[in-house]
Amino acid sequence: MNGQILIVDDTLTELEGLCDCLNAANFQILVAEDGESAIEIAKDARPDLILLDAFMPEMDGFETCRQLKANHTIAEIPVIFMTALTETIDKVKGFNLGAVDYVTKPFQQQEVLARVQIHLGVQQLTRQLREQMAREQTARREVETERNRTNNILESITDAFFALDQNWRFTDLNSKIEPLLQRTRTELLGKNIWDEFPEAVGSEFYQHYFRVRAEQTAVEFEAFYAPLDAWFAVHAYPFQDGISAYFQDITDRKRGQQELQRQYQRSQLFSDVTLKIRQSLNLDEVLQTAVTEVQKVLQADRVLIYRLWADGSGSGVAEAVLPDWTPILGNRFPEEVFPADYREQYRQGRVAKIADVTDEQENVADCLVEFVQQFQVKAKLVVPILIKAELWGLLITHQCAEVRRWTEFEIELLQQLSDQIGIALHQAQLLEQETRQRQELALSNAELQQFAYIASHDLQEPLRMITSYLQLLERRYKDQLDESANDFINYAVDGATRMKTLINDLLTYSRVETRGKTFEQVNCNESLEQAIANLKLAIGETQATVISDPLPEIAADRTQMIQLFQNLISNALKFRSAEPPLIYLSAQSHSEQWLFRVQDNGIGIEPQYVDRIFVIFQRLHNRAEYPGTGIGLAICKKIVERHGGKIWVESCPGKGSTFCFTVPDQSQME
Repeated sequence: MNGQILIVDDTLTELEGLCDCLNAANFQILVAEDGESAIEIAKDARPDLILLDAFMPEMDGFETCRQLKANHTIAEIPVIFMTALTETIDKVKGFNLGAVDYVTKPFQQQEVLARVQIHLGVQQLTRQLREQMAREQTARREVETERNRTNNILESITDAFFALDQNWRFTDLNSKIEPLLQRTRTELLGKNIWDEFPEAVGSEFYQHYFRVRAEQTAVEFEAFYAPLDAWFAVHAYPFQDGISAYFQDITDRKRGQQELQRQYQRSQLFSDVTLKIRQSLNLDEVLQTAVTEVQKVLQADRVLIYRLWADGSGSGVAEAVLPDWTPILGNRFPEEVFPADYREQYRQGRVAKIADVTDEQENVADCLVEFVQQFQVKAKLVVPILIKAELWGLLITHQCAEVRRWTEFEIELLQQLSDQIGIALHQAQLLEQETRQRQELALSNAELQQFAYIASHDLQEPLRMITSYLQLLERRYKDQLDESANDFINYAVDGATRMKTLINDLLTYSRVETRGKTFEQVNCNESLEQAIANLKLAIGETQATVISDPLPEIAADRTQMIQLFQNLISNALKFRSAEPPLIYLSAQSHSEQWLFRVQDNGIGIEPQYVDRIFVIFQRLHNRAEYPGTGIGLAICKKIVERHGGKIWVESCPGKGSTFCFTVPDQSQME
């Protein structure tokens, strides 16, 4: 079937011949007798063409055409008017309403058929054209969508990206490549990469890209591109029509790595040189090591340490110089080459770097140029050596063979080394001062101990004589003297007795260090038993109880350990409360030490006095309440310290005290 035709006419009987003609041409015929039914049939059947009578009752052909064209679902159906009129105005009216043609009654059937076939052909071509245009539009939209998707993918890539075809022309780039290459996407698309970046020909980039294409293999590499002063990390991949490359600007990372490497090298050099400088605390050795090591590190022709003296003058005190150059050591610098204002500048941290002493732009004083040229100096670097913010001297580096541009690395390294030299010098000075003070103190202590021993020994005889004669006086003249005289004699005898006790205690105190015995393995249980035996009378008088856990065997002075236990127990007996004294001793191993405890139930000690009681001659009570010399606990402290330990007290007033002391545990230390 060739198509479907709707014929609209109120006198269809007149059109039988036309219908037969169209049927014969294999068209399907639909008919309508008025405009309204024609519109309904057109909506339902969607005919390929409408033959419309121009003049019909009620709704004429023109109105019917207008309504057909107003309905977008059927507006494209071609309409051919049928009319007996030949007025041009009617035809124009029909064309304006959307008709495509006119046929005049009475019909020439072949003409009508020809016109129908032509317009149906045009309609079909129009439909095909529209479909083709729709397909093309759809294709364009798909292409645009794909392009947008591709661009979105490229832009979503965190790296910069470009693609090259087989002729090395840019085919794709994302926006991230623009700041790296410093060119826009528009400028590069379609251009040859080697024409646009000729400096890259022969570079690592060039070699790797050709390898990707030749071997059809992916590569990744890092390379520096000098024209852009930048480092790039590149991943390049082959594809059918060329290669693609993904870029990252790693300049900051590379520079950071280089800086870390420089810092590491500087740190290594610094630590190596510092170690050598500070291995010795001898002042002369420190200075000579410093100049030798700095000369090696900086590959300088000469390194000199210039010392400033208190009178304002100065001279070289240490030097490392290559054989070809004249030594400066021993030469005094003229005052004019190092004026007073320079001293203050160097004290504040000034660094003098001179690449060429003869260069007028360096502003080097003529007298200094003349002086250094005596020693073939062409370039110099000077940093101050400070000790506690005071200018001690200068660390001077000379280049004699040629001028030299000093780098920041070299300047920073020399400043750090000068700081270490200053620290080493300060430590050497402190050691020298400490050694001198220690020697003076040792001499003073020896003299003092000798004096104490001699004084206490020499005082024994006069005291014995005084005591003996006073006792003799008391026995012979007791009945002849009044009560006051007897009291005076008693006072004198008591004073002499206390003086003797004090001298004996002082003698014991001075002998802890000087007359101590060699350490041996001592059973502390035996030492405690001996101390208790020595105090048997006092323990009995006070009705005291002394108990002890098993005590260890330690390396100690046997006699001094007995003295230590005896003094601590005696102290507990003396400062007892109203209750009979209960003294408990224990020991436990702790952190390579033995911790001893001597616990009592005495009167206790106020917290503010716990350190004072170990100081010689320090008493917390008057002699009438608690007799004694105030030396006993000081002797304990001296004995414990001689054995490498510490002693302290833990106490609560009214509840007793616990004296604690430590002695190294030699078995654990081994």
